[in-house]
Amino acid sequence: MRIARRFALLPILALSAVALAAPPKTKVEAPPPPGINDPGVTATPAAPQDATAPAATTTDTNADPLAPLPKPDTRLVRDKAARDNAATAERVAASDVTTRKEGNDTVEEYRQNGRVWMIRIVRQNGPTQTFLDTTGSGRLTRDPQEGPVAPVYFSLYEWN
Repeated sequence: MRIARRFALLPILALSAVALAAPPKTKVEAPPPPGINDPGVTATPAAPQDATAPAATTTDTNADPLAPLPKPDTRLVRDKAARDNAATAERVAASDVTTRKEGNDTVEEYRQNGRVWMIRIVRQNGPTQTFLDTTGSGRLTRDPQEGPVAPVYFSLYEWN
């Protein structure tokens, strides 16, 4: 029992010896914080720019850090969406459409060369869902233009 107590004290003694042997941490001198009534930093007026001079970039040291950032160019994304819509409209016009009713819902199947490439489910009580075969593998996925979340509807109670 005495031996177990002595061995239990060894890690504590070793840690205290290491702590005593470590050099003390040096304190870094920092200026005191500004007072409440100190004037603060003043902004220097920006020099007028020539039309021939290059525009200021974010790496410019004289640029205002609080100036709003330039807006990203969204033309590529917008134009791609318009091209995708036009291509889908052409493909829909060239497809064979089969329409059937399942309960209150209408299911439209669009086929090209005998393969289903799009299914549109028009619900009586809810949004229209579109599933596309975008890769040509026969696997249907949700239309990305409908957003990342698929709506879920539950019937909690029904009566006649």
